[in-house]
Amino acid sequence: MRSLRPSLWLLPWLVACADPGSTPPVTPPNLVLLTLDTLRTDHVGGYGYPRDTTPNLDALMDEALVFDRCFAPIAHTTPSHLSLLTGVYPHEHGVLSNANLKPASVQQAQAFRSTPSLKSFAQHARQRGYATGGFVSAAPLKAITGLSLGFQEWSEPESARRTATETLAEAHAWLDQQSAGKPWFLWVHLFDAHGPYVRGQQPPAPYDGLFEADEALRARLDRMGFSPELRGRQVGKTTAVEVVNLYDGSVRWLDDQLAPLFERLRDRADWTRTAVVVVGDHGQGLGQHDYLAHGVVWDEQLAVPLIMRLPGHAPARIPHLLSTVDVLPTVLAQLPGLADQEFVEQFHGTNALAAGIRPPVFGMSPPKRGLTMLRGARWKIVRGNEGDELYDLGADPYEQMNVAADHPDELARQAQALDAFMLQQLLRGEQQANLRQGSQVGGPDAEHLREMRELGYAGEDED
Repeated sequence: MRSLRPSLWLLPWLVACADPGSTPPVTPPNLVLLTLDTLRTDHVGGYGYPRDTTPNLDALMDEALVFDRCFAPIAHTTPSHLSLLTGVYPHEHGVLSNANLKPASVQQAQAFRSTPSLKSFAQHARQRGYATGGFVSAAPLKAITGLSLGFQEWSEPESARRTATETLAEAHAWLDQQSAGKPWFLWVHLFDAHGPYVRGQQPPAPYDGLFEADEALRARLDRMGFSPELRGRQVGKTTAVEVVNLYDGSVRWLDDQLAPLFERLRDRADWTRTAVVVVGDHGQGLGQHDYLAHGVVWDEQLAVPLIMRLPGHAPARIPHLLSTVDVLPTVLAQLPGLADQEFVEQFHGTNALAAGIRPPVFGMSPPKRGLTMLRGARWKIVRGNEGDELYDLGADPYEQMNVAADHPDELARQAQALDAFMLQQLLRGEQQANLRQGSQVGGPDAEHLREMRELGYAGEDED
């Protein structure tokens, strides 16, 4: 991973570290990671959405680096977060879906297990002397998945999910206990934009009536290929307009809960050396491509907002492609002293702010669906059980027309690139699997599986 020149705000610390006879070094920077479950990039105001869904996020974007085209490697919460916190793709960390829900396979269910060459960021930060606190809001991220590794303080819901208000209350209490003289890493996960979207249930009143469709919204949905009518296991028969209205109300409810957290951070004495990273774990179908939820590889399910408020960095928009596996490499390149070379070497992701041509981004579904994709600036190949599809994103940004038959040479090039990527990932995954041999299996138990079904997960899909 190539690093950028250190920011000016870190120079006194770096100089002090280099001179044994100098005054004690400045405390290293803090890091806040805020993951917003099921948040589509194109429903955030600062990314151009016309509805007033995210005033607090929009205000943060005004002082941050904003990445316009960031994609998760998988539209499932557990593996997506593991990729974010390790800097590697799912085949390497070994968790390929939220849970294996076949009762006969509980003992073989997936859970993250670190190895000498693959650790989560929380494990690394704790080894570097950071206080670490993790506060999650839903069953797919409970400690049983392995995501709690490295966190001194860990909080999860007693049931399948909890509200942002509940999660943030515990995060605020932990934050208030942290001394301004010791570095800390705080991870907060919020689940309130996740369905099912049912009036009177999700979102809470009055947010369920906050948005009403007009002709501009209907035209937008039609242009983007939304199916007018939909059906889901948890919501029954519904319409895309109804789902979008309730989804936008859920996003606004979520955003309104962020204000106290941002205020608390700004009021701290160590705010000037605190980095804040806000990122989604995946998007949501909402009726686009005739899909209500998530779990496949269309852009609306993989595109996520990424906002980095980094002290010493002026606000900017970053237009090029990146994956959420690039988030850690990018952040740590801007925070010298937090990462050592051994930890950096585990990354498959790269520093998104370094000069050079950006590689294409990879995406996959859980294995049951058998989908993979590789996406560049113009072309996107989607591989499924019935063959390869090709999309020209320049002419067809909403992926409505498979042009594989019209561009055989380009299809062959994209297929070769996807083949090479998959081979590399499978080899890396096999290496890590060998290192995990003999470690505790872990994974979901019967109660966790019940909670996952309560959230709508059955098999490896979600509706």
